[in-house]
Amino acid sequence: MSYEPAPIRAVEVTSPFYLQLDELMRKSTLPAILESLRTTGRYYALSWTPKTAKKKAHCFWDSDLYKTMEACCYYLMKRDDQQLRADVEEVVGFIKAAQWEDGYVNSYFTLHEPQNRFTNLRDMHELYCLGHLAEFAAAYHSLTGSDDLIKVVRRMVELVRKVVLPKGGYPGHQELELGLVRLYEVTRDDIFLDTAGFFIRERGKHDENDQTFYDREAFARGADPYNFLGSENKSSFRHPRDYAYMQAHVPLVDQKSIEGHCVRAMYYLIGAQHYSLMAPDTKDIQDAVRHLFNNTVNQKMYITGGIGSVARNEGFGPDYFLPDLQAGGCCYSETCASFGLIILCEKLLRRNLHGVYGDIMERAFLNCVLGAVSMQGGSFYYENPLATVAGAPWNRSKWFEVSCCPPNVAKLLGLLPSLPFSTRASTSTIAIHLFLGSNFTTKLNGDDVSLKMETNLPWEGGVKITVDTETKIELAIRIPSWAADDYKSSVKGEVKDGYLYIPVDPSSSSTVIDLYFSTAPKFVYAHPKTRKNEVAITRGPMVYCAESPDNEFDLENTFVEAKNIKEVRKADIAGVKDVPILEVRAKVKTAPAGNEPLYNAHETKLDPEEKRVTLLPFFLRMHRGGSGAMRVWLSELRV
Repeated sequence: MSYEPAPIRAVEVTSPFYLQLDELMRKSTLPAILESLRTTGRYYALSWTPKTAKKKAHCFWDSDLYKTMEACCYYLMKRDDQQLRADVEEVVGFIKAAQWEDGYVNSYFTLHEPQNRFTNLRDMHELYCLGHLAEFAAAYHSLTGSDDLIKVVRRMVELVRKVVLPKGGYPGHQELELGLVRLYEVTRDDIFLDTAGFFIRERGKHDENDQTFYDREAFARGADPYNFLGSENKSSFRHPRDYAYMQAHVPLVDQKSIEGHCVRAMYYLIGAQHYSLMAPDTKDIQDAVRHLFNNTVNQKMYITGGIGSVARNEGFGPDYFLPDLQAGGCCYSETCASFGLIILCEKLLRRNLHGVYGDIMERAFLNCVLGAVSMQGGSFYYENPLATVAGAPWNRSKWFEVSCCPPNVAKLLGLLPSLPFSTRASTSTIAIHLFLGSNFTTKLNGDDVSLKMETNLPWEGGVKITVDTETKIELAIRIPSWAADDYKSSVKGEVKDGYLYIPVDPSSSSTVIDLYFSTAPKFVYAHPKTRKNEVAITRGPMVYCAESPDNEFDLENTFVEAKNIKEVRKADIAGVKDVPILEVRAKVKTAPAGNEPLYNAHETKLDPEEKRVTLLPFFLRMHRGGSGAMRVWLSELRV
């Protein structure tokens, strides 16, 4: 039996840090996203007709709206907002009215190319948009109890089964797979699980002519997928028929390494992992997902939890290829990819408790995704490089032509209450994956259990857990990898796979467990195969960086002493209070002036003057102006 995540309504967040983020989302981020949806036309496109359309829609527009409405549902579950609820209901009305008699729903094809429905699944995002509608339908049902959107999705799934499945078709951009499994989890309607299973297993199969569905689909449109100069050879491809870009080069269970577009890959693995929890005879899928996850986090992930080192395909490079600058087409680290990695970790934790899943979930959230939204709430990063240079500031943007990332940030913060805890009735276990001040109430096998967690993490490492239970239970508490060698617990237990297991008996008084995880700053070194002869600095779960407002010298040529790191003060940055600021000693090489040779027989010497490099958490970068210079990895001063 699998672990079940805590329902959003069952968790009350009490941490000031996370409550501040929640208010930021409600008061600034969601209104900013909704404003952009309206001004660009996305919000209204489903209500247009070919005669009333204000502008030409894009094939992915509906997905941005669906994701935002899904996020709104999560916030409404915790606190009602009349305007937000009215927005959700208005969009539900648009969707229901836009559905064709045969079940079809998509604004782009309805408005512009009705004759070309389902003719280019590889590129045109029809099924991707349907997947986000399925997720919205699941969230809307959880909020209201209404099946209205589920019925809409089911009708279109019936159409897809008639038109797409007989051709051996599957989505171009994965997402429908995970949305369908979510609806199966809600409804137990086999049509959703069976369709998801078909897409997951059919993807990447080759016929007797060594062709995939995308090849057959292209030929049916009169195109030639083999033509190097043809329309089928996309700029994101390395060569014609480069279906590794969308993880369709071979079936999932035969894939040896994680390849291609990172967001597509994560959504594929999320859907496959969730499917394997629901369907029988899926060990091969489980093994494949674990293998590809391990390849992702052990060879292809940035220290920030970002993934994607190649801008051309917004995707993975070779193992250990992790450059920090995006200049030259490298570090991409898309926000949506880290969002997907977090959700994948949540799905993996449903089957087995392993510390690495919680570690990655925490790392990607606190460093990559959290930094993708400004602390004013209205601007965003699409890409999250680990280094930027003076004169080219990497500023957040209000919106993007492809705006998948802002709604996903809002979704994740809305889902946050469901991530710290999960339960398994068969073993009467409550698992704790993330540490944030909160109260969790649940029933285990019919008996009431309440858990209170008090902590000032991510800043300070003390955690107090108070449990009241009517029955004997077991706590499984993740021991973070950043504190695995330096933690304390007031109650003894057994450590297994990164979790501390503690039995808790019912009693007249509460059971209290005090834990301490050291958040002392550390130097971190990369695997030798990355060729990254530099050091990074972390404090607890936070990755730190140096940026220009604190360091008025050339960070590109700064060499730090990997010895003593000092915590010099606490500062208020962009509205976040009491942020620990770190300092380390360093020296700088001054680049030669003038037209010096590119190569020289003599090494440039260090300046004699000692410097102090000031560092702040990576997620708070680029809030204070400056030249734009920022670095996570710094060269080490070797004596």
